[in-house]
Amino acid sequence: MKREPFLLIGMLIVIVLVAGCSEESVPEVTIPPADMVQPGQVLITTGDVTGDGIAGGTIDTITFTLALVPGSAPVDMEKISIIYADTIKTETLLPVDGFRGDPARGKWGIIEVKNQIGNTNNRLEYQEQFVIRINPWAYLPAKRLVTIVVRPSTGTPLTFRRVAPATILQQNNILAPL
Repeated sequence: MKREPFLLIGMLIVIVLVAGCSEESVPEVTIPPADMVQPGQVLITTGDVTGDGIAGGTIDTITFTLALVPGSAPVDMEKISIIYADTIKTETLLPVDGFRGDPARGKWGIIEVKNQIGNTNNRLEYQEQFVIRINPWAYLPAKRLVTIVVRPSTGTPLTFRRVAPATILQQNNILAPL
């Protein structure tokens, strides 16, 4: 009986065990922030992304606040497009008439302007924040992932992902960053 194959297998086992027991530290995996700013991006979200709907049921409207990335030029909100996507449906939302007001299904609207500079207009400028509400045709159930893309006329689109809470309340459901 030849012992060479057993000797070779034994040596390989010892080498693997010794290599796995070294004192070298394993580098930690870092997860990037939920809404990392991409090169060329001009819009960011500030504050919480919230949803309102039917208690114990689904979320039908989602509210978020947009601001400019520091150093970016003003953005004409009349020239943006907003896309909603969950695990079942993707849809492009249309603005409400005049761009301001509570949106009907399939639409988006500016419901508030914080730190307004100058006269009322639909340009997002330095230090202003526009509170946007979307009302997609698709309802968002508990624990489902949603992706929202805000595409300005120039620059990299703002894309953010959130997860609906496990229990849906009628108002102020905070959608958690992914």
